[in-house]
Amino acid sequence: MKRIIFLVLLFTLLMWGCSGGGGELKGLLPSSADVPGITEGGRPHCYKGTKLFDYMNGGAELYYEYGFEQACVQRYQTPPGEVTAEIYQMDLPANAFGIYTFDTEGEHPSIGQDATYERGLLGFWKGRYFVRVFSDNEELKETILVLGRAIAQKITEEGERPDIVTSIPSKWVEGDSLLYFRGMIALNNSYFISHQNVLSLGEGIEGITFQYKPETQPLRVIFVRYPGRPQAEEAFQSFQASGVIKEGAFKEGLFLGKSRKGYGGATVAGDLVIVVLDGAQLQSVTRALRALSATGGEV
Repeated sequence: MKRIIFLVLLFTLLMWGCSGGGGELKGLLPSSADVPGITEGGRPHCYKGTKLFDYMNGGAELYYEYGFEQACVQRYQTPPGEVTAEIYQMDLPANAFGIYTFDTEGEHPSIGQDATYERGLLGFWKGRYFVRVFSDNEELKETILVLGRAIAQKITEEGERPDIVTSIPSKWVEGDSLLYFRGMIALNNSYFISHQNVLSLGEGIEGITFQYKPETQPLRVIFVRYPGRPQAEEAFQSFQASGVIKEGAFKEGLFLGKSRKGYGGATVAGDLVIVVLDGAQLQSVTRALRALSATGGEV
């Protein structure tokens, strides 16, 4: 589901914008000297600030939620067809990682810090940069990967994955289901919670969502970190009153009830609000909240 929505957001493009700006970002785009067999299809097009709306329709809001600063786009021509490379500069490495996690279903070549390739689309992140290289012609896979490696080599900086991500044992996460988010757009497009901001997401707040697999039926988990315990408590009260968990009641410090697809629950652990949804049984939700709270309380 993440992949389908992501492609709808990002392939609905408007006409090309002006070619000015970009500065050092343009220098990260390979030339025909870097990648034999390709030629540049004109000058790169670069977009700063709100100008990203000139490039994409319906997808720019997601990038702004992840701290977008500027982007450069270059089309390349090859004998079999066209390849496009997009380089997005975000404000922080964590946000470059976050926009990358929005679409991680596929194979994972060794490019950048993490990479995913699927059906003619390569996405990877490195440092503050998120990169996409794609073509309508899936036979150009090798060219796409070579271009991606060339861009990754030009990016000299690297970044760290957010602590909230590294605190979760990888064995708990089902496949490529983990998403790092900074606001409602990313969260709701990965797993719809509500049209309202029931978790009080905003500046200085980060979260992850994933399918939790220690249980027989994977559960939907949402972690949200706030600037401190008071803000977490306030957000928890907002979530509790939202009706996302129906017929809810407290039991041994956990707020438990029914969710859209079964049972759900929530709790506060330090500066975190932890939500578990879609359990087939209330006991599985309770077990998950206990395990997640122990991990969350340590980070």
